[in-house]
Amino acid sequence: MGVGALSFLLLAVVLVFTWQAIFSSNRDLARARAWGELGRRALPFGALLLMAFSLPLVQGLGGSANLLWLGFFAVLIVATSLLAVPPLERRANGAFRKGDYGEAVRLFRELAEKKPLPRNYAFLGAALGASERYDESLKASTKAVEKDPDYGLAYYNRALILLKMKRREKAKKDLERALEADLPRRFRRVVRRQLEESGG
Repeated sequence: MGVGALSFLLLAVVLVFTWQAIFSSNRDLARARAWGELGRRALPFGALLLMAFSLPLVQGLGGSANLLWLGFFAVLIVATSLLAVPPLERRANGAFRKGDYGEAVRLFRELAEKKPLPRNYAFLGAALGASERYDESLKASTKAVEKDPDYGLAYYNRALILLKMKRREKAKKDLERALEADLPRRFRRVVRRQLEESGG
């Protein structure tokens, strides 16, 4: 196998894994028919696709042309990765990660008002829950579930709030429903463990 074929094979593998990562993290957007948002999240994949299609054109050039090509696509991939997540959502996630839950609530609420997607209500519910505003959190998480009954993360978030409110039976039902719904693999393990601990 030549260097060119190996390069193309490696790029194809990267493309497959990139698409899988993007789509599996954003299936809720497809269910919500939020094609613009899904397209935005897929921008890095588009950059990689363009890179793959341009690879045969630059393979024979060698030297500085290859470095220029590589540099261009490195910048393009970084730029599309930054554009893939709206600035308001990026700021809200940053506030949440820093523990500034009041600011996260404000930003996620603004995001949910601008784009009333199930994920935005689920994120708002998580921020409200972290702020110990449980009733509001329950409402936001329930709105996410109502908008997308297959959004497992919304059930999981609501279950966590219900557990904090000592409503264990309802929490158990939401944990079970989260497993039946579209829930990322890393959360599935946590949910199964929580169900085992609760005797479910």
